[in-house]
Amino acid sequence: MSEKGPLVSVIMNCYNGEKYLREAIDSVYAQTYTNWEIIFWDNSSTDKSAEIAKSYDKKIKYFRSRENTCLGRARRQATKEAKGDYLAFLDSDDLWLDRKLEKQTDLLLNNDIAVVYGKSNIIYEDESKKEVLAYGGKLYSGMVFKELVCNNFIVFSSAIVDRRKFIECGGFP
Repeated sequence: MSEKGPLVSVIMNCYNGEKYLREAIDSVYAQTYTNWEIIFWDNSSTDKSAEIAKSYDKKIKYFRSRENTCLGRARRQATKEAKGDYLAFLDSDDLWLDRKLEKQTDLLLNNDIAVVYGKSNIIYEDESKKEVLAYGGKLYSGMVFKELVCNNFIVFSSAIVDRRKFIECGGFP
């Protein structure tokens, strides 16, 4: 697929994530939708995370926090650096299936919606157990605000949001 369509900024926060980091980054590079950038926010890692992130091409925009901060603050800082029309989130120990951005971007482009999310596969470190997760056991659709207020059922790394609407709502508190 050519680099057509809206730019997706993939927000990747990392603190000492070298163990799974290359796999996480590679899952973005494997996407069938290719118009993306990675906003890599290094939260003052002391391992080889920086070296790994910098070993890729210019599609990764590397930023380093001066000090280790809470994840919420790190995510706020990273989203400020994003240039994309959409924001997607991938932590350094998570993976995406190769058509995630293609499918979700298509939904955002063809519907008046703010966020798209889906089920997630949970893979345990010893790989002896795998499960499909939808927080609360159900994938809600449509106007889900009422359900979301009662139960946060969105697996964060499954979400992609319209950046303009994200900013209109105030972004991360």
